[in-house]
Amino acid sequence: MIWPPPTPPSVPPFHTPWQPDPRQPCEPVHVTSISAPGTDWLAERLFDKRIVSLTGRLDEDATNRAAASLALLDASGDGEVQLWLHGVDADVDAAATLLDTLDLMGVPLHVHCRGDVRGMAVTLLAPADRRTAAAHAGFHLREPQTSCAGPASDIATAAEHHEQQLRRLQQRIADSCRQPLDAVIDDMRGHRILTADEARDYGLIDTVTGARSAEGE
Repeated sequence: MIWPPPTPPSVPPFHTPWQPDPRQPCEPVHVTSISAPGTDWLAERLFDKRIVSLTGRLDEDATNRAAASLALLDASGDGEVQLWLHGVDADVDAAATLLDTLDLMGVPLHVHCRGDVRGMAVTLLAPADRRTAAAHAGFHLREPQTSCAGPASDIATAAEHHEQQLRRLQQRIADSCRQPLDAVIDDMRGHRILTADEARDYGLIDTVTGARSAEGE
């Protein structure tokens, strides 16, 4: 018997394939974080291409943001500005604010209807140098309703102002479409709905994009 007993050979600790050897330094891990694009990101990308896209009911905030965007694009270059309308509805005040902004623009304006245009939003087509619509777009000619509260004198003043603004906008529609004012008023009171082809014949737009001719079908 040998004393002291010989030292057994050292056995390296067992490591599973998914456990790194603690004696070896681990390589650094590089992580890249990518944020999903959202509405603001998309609006910025469109803005870089000189496009302002409107959708939904235009409240005061949306109207002011659109007016500011259009004014900034007008001041930042001489290239054409595109205004996209998709499912847009506007009351008299919103339409009047944007119409005044569009009238002041000094660059070419192309308004393209990618979906339905309702109420006084159809007025936004009037100042455009080019007016186009997708084949599936629709146009709902409709007088907006308004309400107000307060003393009788204030209600009378508000009603008169609303009527004057409404007639001014309807006159712009009539002039751009080369339609009699009375015809436009009657169509809006009757809630007339036009297809893209009918809107072209009516004079609201110039061209229906993506439509096949009857000869080609």
